[in-house]
Amino acid sequence: MRTRTHFALLAVALLLPIATLAQKTAYGYTMPPASSPALISFNTDAPTSVTTLGTYDRAEPRSGAAVKGKLYMMGIDDDFYSWFYTLNLATGESETIRKLGEITIPCDMTYDYTTETMYSIANSETVDGVSALSIVDLETGRITCVAEDLGRSIKAIAADARGQLYVLSKEAVLFKVNKTTGEMTEIGETGVQLNAWFSFNSMEFDRKDGTLYLAAWNSEEKSQLYTIDTTTGSAMLVGYIGDGSHTIALTIPYMPNDGNAPDRVTEATITPDEEGDLQAVLTWCNPTVDYNGNPLQGNLNIEITNTVTGEKAVLEDCQPGEAMRHAVTVSEPGMYLFSIVAVNDAGASLERTVEGWIGNDVPSAVINARATLNRDRLMVNDLSWDAPETGTHGGHVDTEGLRYDVVRVNDGKVIAEDLTTTSMSDTKLIDELTRYSYRIIAKNEQGTGETATTNDLVNGPAVECPYVAPFNSWEESGQYWTVLDANDDKYPFVWYSDFMNMFGQGGDKGFYIYQKHDFLYAFDFIISPPIKFTEGHEYKITATVSNDDIAGYREESFRFYTFTGYDLDGALPLGNESFKVKHPGEFRDYSITFTVQDDGFGTGYDTFPSFIALCCNSQYDMGMFLVSKIMIEDLTPAPQPVNGDVNGDGNVNISDINMLIDMILSGKSRPNGDVNGDGSVNIADINAVIDIILAN
Repeated sequence: MRTRTHFALLAVALLLPIATLAQKTAYGYTMPPASSPALISFNTDAPTSVTTLGTYDRAEPRSGAAVKGKLYMMGIDDDFYSWFYTLNLATGESETIRKLGEITIPCDMTYDYTTETMYSIANSETVDGVSALSIVDLETGRITCVAEDLGRSIKAIAADARGQLYVLSKEAVLFKVNKTTGEMTEIGETGVQLNAWFSFNSMEFDRKDGTLYLAAWNSEEKSQLYTIDTTTGSAMLVGYIGDGSHTIALTIPYMPNDGNAPDRVTEATITPDEEGDLQAVLTWCNPTVDYNGNPLQGNLNIEITNTVTGEKAVLEDCQPGEAMRHAVTVSEPGMYLFSIVAVNDAGASLERTVEGWIGNDVPSAVINARATLNRDRLMVNDLSWDAPETGTHGGHVDTEGLRYDVVRVNDGKVIAEDLTTTSMSDTKLIDELTRYSYRIIAKNEQGTGETATTNDLVNGPAVECPYVAPFNSWEESGQYWTVLDANDDKYPFVWYSDFMNMFGQGGDKGFYIYQKHDFLYAFDFIISPPIKFTEGHEYKITATVSNDDIAGYREESFRFYTFTGYDLDGALPLGNESFKVKHPGEFRDYSITFTVQDDGFGTGYDTFPSFIALCCNSQYDMGMFLVSKIMIEDLTPAPQPVNGDVNGDGNVNISDINMLIDMILSGKSRPNGDVNGDGSVNIADINAVIDIILAN
């Protein structure tokens, strides 16, 4: 192989308006309500004169598009089953590819020669105004969705020679469509009056001169041929198609070359430098046949174009079928698209393109962004994340140069900038119970990357008992409870507002609801905000619950737990067993009592924050478990104040003296430490307590 490399700027070809359209042969397929379905051909400048070429009796056609002289069709039989088949445009002969079954049939299809992809438009059978963009596999007929909802009711689709997709809405407005995302850009109104009650129209490009044609089923229930200006959207009537029979699958045969030019290269890839250097390697395999499928004779030239910069390299005297490799270098990081074309004496192949980011990339979102309660201090949120492993565009990322900004979502406060670590603590929380989340923004020298958001986290001063959480309101209490999917089955508790006005509870009622899993037992929690508990006190927890079971025989189950935070570390069940719930539509109260034990530290009456949780542990394949309210009450009467009872246990003894000593040594006094009432806590208060003990 001799190699010659040169560089040149890409030339831009302008399509100039032409006075008249060249006559060309178009094809279509008539369908009901025409008298008899048939493959037809006609001249685009005189569409009223049609020639019948063949029929396909197994199914009534609904949409189609041609590839290399073969019309790929979808139709429906008398039992409403869909069929995928082909029709030979030269002979009219048909060939069944596959019976597809009960699927939604596209209303129009088009073939993109640049990517060798058949695209389709299908309208929802249940929701008006919803149309999906999909890809059709030509070997199997399998439909893969690209965009589920284009935002309009679409009636026709066409791809031009460069692969740009155009669609026509029910209102006959022309749009451009991004074939990767489905994003639409309006061009303009055509002025055509489509029959809004029938879905099937068809558009097709003459890819040689760029003319867009439309076979429109109009408001008079006649098919007419139009040309459409792709810059303004305006349409011009050519004439009726035949006698106006409903015509679909409009197609104009297209040969990108004379047929003896090479087929396109295959197996093209781009491999950027793995260390982020400004270079990449292109690989591909040269074609072995021409566009007509005949073996290639003689050597090939391969043209490689950087479509971003316009630079071109030519590799001469390459062999058909040869595995090729070519290194490229760029001047700055970025996304680059390379075109690879095989050329022989008959002409050039269609281009094969490969795209990739070369150089260091802008970082993608951080991984595993997480917010947790600090284990030592309540009013602190700990944040952690892992560095992104790839760039936003799939390129290399220099992890040593990464920096992070952290934004608190609930108030928009920037709590950290240009962090080089992957963890931090938010120590300046709002002095009230709040539901927090955080955005972690990765950045480097190439720019600001994608954003990741942590889980929600409830933190704030511990609430006092009695505490009541009526879940009919998200703002009042629903937002302060944390959902934990402990068995990780992706079926967590969910808070619903007015769950279909369930059980006639009224429009302002909300519930925490657990929905069944088909084969896993539930192990799912709703966890309270921090609650203030006191050692030695007895508490009562009450949950108001119900179940939803139309059949009436399935039983839900739940149990109370104590938690030290919002995960299973330190979680302990309360009570001896689970409660069984089997009263559909009726909310009942279930309660337990428990006593908080002395942890052996400090005094016997210390207060501390902790958490209460309700766990649904129902068997699999149950109905729905609903929680409408949870209440926690302190059943222990408040002690009457006794002079000298510094620690509040109801007695005056040596433990009160020990507590006074602790206060004096630590400098942290309590009001009840001023036993003698002189305004301070000191040795005189210890003497006063001794006097009280001796007097008793």
